[in-house]
Amino acid sequence: MIHASHVQPIILMYLSNRYLCLMRKKVGIIGLGNPLRRDDGIGILLLQYLKKNEKVLSQTIDFIDGGTSGMNLLHLIEDYDIIFLLDAVEFKGKPGDMKKFTIDELKNQKLSLSLSTHEPGFLSVIMFLKGLDKIPKNLLIFGIQPKDMSYGMELSKELQGVLPKLQKQILKEIQSLI
Repeated sequence: MIHASHVQPIILMYLSNRYLCLMRKKVGIIGLGNPLRRDDGIGILLLQYLKKNEKVLSQTIDFIDGGTSGMNLLHLIEDYDIIFLLDAVEFKGKPGDMKKFTIDELKNQKLSLSLSTHEPGFLSVIMFLKGLDKIPKNLLIFGIQPKDMSYGMELSKELQGVLPKLQKQILKEIQSLI
């Protein structure tokens, strides 16, 4: 026979677990870029590294290969509470430098996300979502300064040389933010 004193802790535990599930934020990491355009593929390479190390990250995360999708990502982005974008960004840094940007910072500095290899420009897609008030509250872009965006499948020597450092740095950054 179940005693009333046993039921209350079970109900409280159920409600507590249900509340925690509702509070858990949906996190998406999107790698952007074209691996056939040398350094433009850095976002995809970093995404693959993070996916291989997903057990180190503390939450359930969706890893999305955005490639050069542009508008095709509209329906995905609005479903997340937190979005991390990984991409090549021209910000006049040294090849392989990484910089974090918010959408407003990108817009104000008129930087180009992956030098417009995404059609339409991915920044335009984000601004469209922002205008519809469907942009995640937490959207952060990890931009990597490219050296060579010409056709080819290998990263430039500069990015190849810093890739292990970038991989560890991006993993540590994302761990600290979630």
